[in-house]
Amino acid sequence: MSRREAAAWAGLLLAALALRLVALTARPPHHDEAVHAHFADLLARHGVYEYDPTYHGPLLFYVTAGVFAVLGENLFTLRLYPVLAGTALVLLPMALRRRIGPRAAWWSGAVLAISPSFLYYSRFARNDVPVALFTAAAMVLVWLVPRRGWRLVPWVGVTAALHAVSKETFYVLLPLLAAGAAAVALHEGVGRTVRTAWGWLRGHAVPVTTGVLWFVVITLTAYTFVFIHPGDAVFPFKAVRYWYEQHHIQRVGGPWYYHLPRLGLYEFLVLGAAAAWVLGRRRRLRRWEVFCLGWGLSGIVMYAYLGEKVPWLEVHQVLPFVPLAGAQLARTWSGHGAWWSRSLAGLALAGTAWSAGAVTYLYPTITPGDPHAELLVFVQTTPAEEALAKQGERLAAAEEPAWLASVSGEGTWPLSWQWRDLKVWWAPPKEGQQPLLAVCDPADEGSIRSDLGAWYRSRTIPLRGWWVERWQGTTAAQVAVWFFTRRAWSPLGATEVVVLEDSRKVPQDGGRG
Repeated sequence: MSRREAAAWAGLLLAALALRLVALTARPPHHDEAVHAHFADLLARHGVYEYDPTYHGPLLFYVTAGVFAVLGENLFTLRLYPVLAGTALVLLPMALRRRIGPRAAWWSGAVLAISPSFLYYSRFARNDVPVALFTAAAMVLVWLVPRRGWRLVPWVGVTAALHAVSKETFYVLLPLLAAGAAAVALHEGVGRTVRTAWGWLRGHAVPVTTGVLWFVVITLTAYTFVFIHPGDAVFPFKAVRYWYEQHHIQRVGGPWYYHLPRLGLYEFLVLGAAAAWVLGRRRRLRRWEVFCLGWGLSGIVMYAYLGEKVPWLEVHQVLPFVPLAGAQLARTWSGHGAWWSRSLAGLALAGTAWSAGAVTYLYPTITPGDPHAELLVFVQTTPAEEALAKQGERLAAAEEPAWLASVSGEGTWPLSWQWRDLKVWWAPPKEGQQPLLAVCDPADEGSIRSDLGAWYRSRTIPLRGWWVERWQGTTAAQVAVWFFTRRAWSPLGATEVVVLEDSRKVPQDGGRG
C-alpha cells in the first residue's frame, strides 16, 4: 500500500469515527436503548442474564456491561459499542483491496461512512450495525481464503457465531446467502458450481469442522450464560418460534413496500451506483458481483415479506450492495469516468451527505412542536422527556428527598434507566407518599392528583413522537419538498404523559434556577 493510499484510509477512518462520536449524547435514549441499557446494567451490577428473544441475543448486553464496568454507565458509553462497530465496518473493505481493487475498496468504506442508515444506527444502542460488521467480516474471510489460506476458515465460524449471538437476523441471512450462492450457480452453471463447492469443502474439511465447532461452542456458551441456564441450549428453536409468531401477528406492522421509500430516499447513492455497475458490466459480472447482487435483491424481497417493519432493518438490505457501489464510484472518479457520470455521482454524494446530516444531527427526534421528521427515526423519545429526566436529576441533587418521584404507565421507559440510581417509586404513589414529581398516563391523572393533594400542579408533555406516514395521495412534489426541508407532509403523533409537581418544593421553572 502506498503512502497516499494509507493516508486516504487513515483520513476515512478518522472521519468515520468523528461522524459517529460528535454530539453522540444529543439525542435522548430511545425506548429500546433504555431497555438494552437496563439489561446491561443488571448484568454489570448483579451478574444476571437470561435469554429472551424479544430483546434479541446476548452479545449487546455482554459488551455493554463490560463497557459500563470499565468506563461508567451513561448515554455515551451505552452507544460506544455500535460506534466502534460502525467505524470498524468502514475500515473492513481495506481487506478486499486485491479482490475488488484499491479504489473500489476505499469507496466501499466511504459509502459506509456516510450512508444515512449506517451512520444513524452506528450511534444507536442496537444490534444492527454490529451484526452488519460480523456478516461482512465473515464474507471477507471467505473471499480471502484463496489468497491467505485455510487458517482463515475457522474464523468464519467465529464471526458467524458473533452474528448469531447478536440477533435473530442470522436465521434470515442464511436463506439470503443461499440465494446469492444460487445466483452464482445459475450464472456459472449449476454442475460446475456444485463440483467446485464440494471440492472446496473436501479440501478444507478440517478447518471447516473447526469453524463449526467454534460456532457451536461460542453460541452455546453465550446463550446459556456460561451454562447457568442450560435450557437455552435450544436457543434456535426458541428464537425462530418467537419471531415467526411476530411475523404473523405483525406486532410492528406496515405495508409490504415499507422499506422501499426509505431505501430510495436515503440510500440512493449505494443502490444507484450498484445498479449502474451491474448494468454496465452485464454478462461480464464476476462471481463475487453476482453473489452480492443475488444476496441484495433477495434481501429486499425478504424484508418486504417479513411482518416486522422497522427502519433499522435498512442496514441489512443495503450491506450487500456496498461493494458493487464502491466499484462503480471508483470507476466514475477515475480517468474512465464520463463528465455526466461524475456530475450524477457528485449530486448523489451531496444528497447523501445532506440526508445523513439531517437524520443524524439536525432532526434525530420527532416531537409535535417541530414539523420536521425523518423516515429513519422510529417512535423516538422527545426532547421534553429528556428535559424531565434532567429536572429529576437536578432536584435529587439539590434536595435529597425521601422520594424524588413516582412513575407509572408509559413514562416508565426510558425513565427507569435514566433515574436508575434515584429514589423513585415505580408505581402510582402510595397513600401518604409525597414525591416531588409524579409521572403518569393522562387517564390516571385524576385519581393520582386526588391522592397527592391540591398543591400539585400538572403539565402534559410528549413522551415519544412519531411520523404518521400517509403515502396514499402523496405527490412527488410533497416528497421533494420534504427532501430539501425535512418538513413532514403528514401529521406527527405522540404518546403523552402528565407530570405532577409539588408546588411547595419544586419551583415554577422546574428546578432550573
